[in-house]
Amino acid sequence: MEVPALTTGNISLRPIDEKDIAALFSLFSHEKVVRFMDIERFVNVSEAVQLITFFRDKLTSGEGMRWAITTNGRDELIGTCGFHHINRTHYKMELGYDLLPAYWGKGIMTNSIHRLLQYGFEELQMNRIEAYVDPGNTLSSQLLQRLGFEQEGKVRQAFFQKGRFVDAFIYSLLQKDYKYDMQF
Repeated sequence: MEVPALTTGNISLRPIDEKDIAALFSLFSHEKVVRFMDIERFVNVSEAVQLITFFRDKLTSGEGMRWAITTNGRDELIGTCGFHHINRTHYKMELGYDLLPAYWGKGIMTNSIHRLLQYGFEELQMNRIEAYVDPGNTLSSQLLQRLGFEQEGKVRQAFFQKGRFVDAFIYSLLQKDYKYDMQF
């Protein structure tokens, strides 16, 4: 399995590699980016190197795929998005994403995820794509709802992160409910 380059409008999604180390460090050292994630804020560039290795290992095992989000005309990583916990037996996978705060509210993540959903349903032939969201992360919940995801409920103490148990809303989108021609 390999991570293909994908484009939509003025957004390009491409494989993540060593040229992204500094940008990944910048992204994940930002407190607003990691606030609702299960990782601590990066404090050393070696953590970005380890993250690239992690993404490659997940790809090699068939358990995940991650893309760098870039804007057309610039190859600099401004965020990432992708799939993890890919389960081909049950035709489902989990969606994850992050973006530098300077790019929030510009439609970049909406368009990026829309393109990923198209790839997941059309190319990978998945039936279900799901996402877990911290109840305090209203922007992420709004994004998923805008893309047609349905909130299925709250999973109590779903994750142990940053020294405490946290709840999560679970959202899903089924292939039969996905609208390929959505315009944003």
